[in-house]
Amino acid sequence: MSIDVELEQPVQLIRINREEALNAFDIGHLDALIEALQNAGNNTNVGAVVLIGQGRAFSVGGDIKAMDKMTDADFVHAAECYQTLCRIARSVDKPIVAAVNGYALGGGLEIALIADIRFAARSAVLGLPDAELGFSPTGGLTYLLNHIIGAGWAMHLAMTAEMLSAEKALEIGLVTRVIDDERLEAEALTTARQLAAYPPTGMKNIKRAFNAALESSLASTLSLEAEYDTACYRSEETRAALRAFIESRESSKSKT
Repeated sequence: MSIDVELEQPVQLIRINREEALNAFDIGHLDALIEALQNAGNNTNVGAVVLIGQGRAFSVGGDIKAMDKMTDADFVHAAECYQTLCRIARSVDKPIVAAVNGYALGGGLEIALIADIRFAARSAVLGLPDAELGFSPTGGLTYLLNHIIGAGWAMHLAMTAEMLSAEKALEIGLVTRVIDDERLEAEALTTARQLAAYPPTGMKNIKRAFNAALESSLASTLSLEAEYDTACYRSEETRAALRAFIESRESSKSKT
């Protein structure tokens, strides 16, 4: 269904592969992406996920030709798919890295925003052309974009349909790294492997705590942080990492 899944253990690489249509989504592709993300979340051999597009685009969003032929019910289902993807991404207890190659427009940008970390190829172009076509965003974009780049830039992008270069996206915090095109996939996989190598309880609770804090009071956040950090301390992987760190420091001191 043009969603390729490659297990680069411990990283699940999910590649949007509809290159002839700049990786535009119809309902079938959205359903396939939902399945791929759910499977990655449920696979105990997967420690992190990388999302990337094939060819010249991450994704240009919804398939306009397909949308023009949709029934109302079809359109509602498509919109629900974007929202389902947002919910799944938040619930997956593993870091998700979006490697934004080429165009990430409309629904394609929405998919990039559900990731925890976003890298961009130097040639990437990001934007929200929805307003030009008379649409408003879905897939949690109004919530996520407000928190990622702030209300001023979020409203500006949504209303003006301005296209951003990778460097401008970096400047406003939409992405955290700009990478030469030919190195993007490798760098994203390297980062994902690094995250997957960390003790999983800590990584899981970092993601949970930051997401919960966006919707909580300071008091609730402090309570949740204490609960999660104690759970981290009790996990075997974290205790092993602590011991390894201490042994490494002691070994380093003994050599000086």
